[in-house]
Amino acid sequence: MDAGQIVGVVTGLVVVVVLVTAVAFWAARRRRAARGRAQDLEAELQRLGVEAGSALVRADERARLAEDELAFAQAELGDRETRELAPTLRRARERLSEAFHLNQLLHDHVPDTDQQRREWSARVVDLCRSADGSLDELDRGLAALRQTVRSTPDAVDRVDRELARVREAVPAARADLERLRAQYDAQALLPVADNPEQAERLLEFAGRSTAAARKRLTTQQVAEAGAAARAAEEAVRRAEGLLRAVDDYEAEALRAEAALGAIVAESRAELAQARALPTAQRAGRIDGAVTALEDALAALPAPGTPGDPVGSLTRVREANTALDDAVAERAEHDERTRRAASRLGPALDDAERQLASARSVVDDYRAPVGPDARTRLAEAEREVAQARAAQDPERGVAAARRGAALAAEAATLAHRDIARSGQGQRWDGGYNGGPDGYGGGYGWQGGRRPGGRGGSDVFGAVLGGMVLGGILDDIGDIGDIFD
Repeated sequence: MDAGQIVGVVTGLVVVVVLVTAVAFWAARRRRAARGRAQDLEAELQRLGVEAGSALVRADERARLAEDELAFAQAELGDRETRELAPTLRRARERLSEAFHLNQLLHDHVPDTDQQRREWSARVVDLCRSADGSLDELDRGLAALRQTVRSTPDAVDRVDRELARVREAVPAARADLERLRAQYDAQALLPVADNPEQAERLLEFAGRSTAAARKRLTTQQVAEAGAAARAAEEAVRRAEGLLRAVDDYEAEALRAEAALGAIVAESRAELAQARALPTAQRAGRIDGAVTALEDALAALPAPGTPGDPVGSLTRVREANTALDDAVAERAEHDERTRRAASRLGPALDDAERQLASARSVVDDYRAPVGPDARTRLAEAEREVAQARAAQDPERGVAAARRGAALAAEAATLAHRDIARSGQGQRWDGGYNGGPDGYGGGYGWQGGRRPGGRGGSDVFGAVLGGMVLGGILDDIGDIGDIFD
């Protein structure tokens, strides 16, 4: 073996050793990485297990304390007062029961997969949080119940004091009502006439309710005592409102009297303006509104006579508003009429031009024009005639515009019929040609129109195209050129 071979063998051995060393190093790194991931996963699962166990212990301790608190409340107040709180505790216990079952699965002898350990631990934590929410709700309910127990006696005492205070105001309200009867008529006092009697009935009910509340407190029926106290408090509040309405009525009546004087002066000025309008403008709604306002003013009581200022103000204001609306509507109508009158002339001129154009087509090419065009023309003439005779400019403008539209449509239909006739077709679907292909058709004799105007069907086709283009409107009868 020469030196070159020896060098090659040595080099190959070195390469093999390097490769084996690299593979061994890579495999060792993979094993260390796998062990690291397994350790991290196990650490995470251990952490989740500890978190689930801690949450379970805390929630169970809270549930046991809540059971003791609820049992104490039931013993003190009775099952009837606390029956709405028991379902809340039951929901918390149901969630904890499911959480304990999952925790048992995590710690029994049956091996669990990593996925199961992760999911069950997270589920235990969620169930404990849900149970904590129910226990928080139970704590709030117990706190509210204790607050009711503490506050109900004070509430009953407070209602009794308010009841005595409001009852003392009843005689003053009766005296005020008697004084008001000398100033205002019975109709005006109807809203407050029975207020003292209604207030006394409410106060009597409140007194019975507070007595019932005290009796319930002696037998530990706290919820019923609280309900009776709240009913008594509401009755006292309503009674006080009725008595206050009697006291406030006079101020309201004085404000109505002041407003009535102002609106009466305004109404008389508006009546004078309305009577000054021309008779034709007043006819109808304005005359009716004037009469209604005059009646409302005439119905006002004489100075110093008991009356109903609130009702009188309402009636006069409504009649005054009705007159304002009628005058405004009439002014608006007059403005519309003025604008329509300014548009009527141009509208009639346009309609007359459209009629003249349509008549020219029908008169010049009589037979080829079918019934549709003639019907539109007749309707257009009728609408324009109505527009000329209309007394109302708005209706006249509308009729003139309808007539112009119908006349334009009649001209379009007539042009179509003429074009078809030039192509050997009639408006009724027949054929307009003779044996030689010229003339001899409907309304035509020997290829010439009545009156000696010549022209072949070929020219008729050209003529139809010209008509459709609108050229015939101002040129007249082109057929005369070829006579």
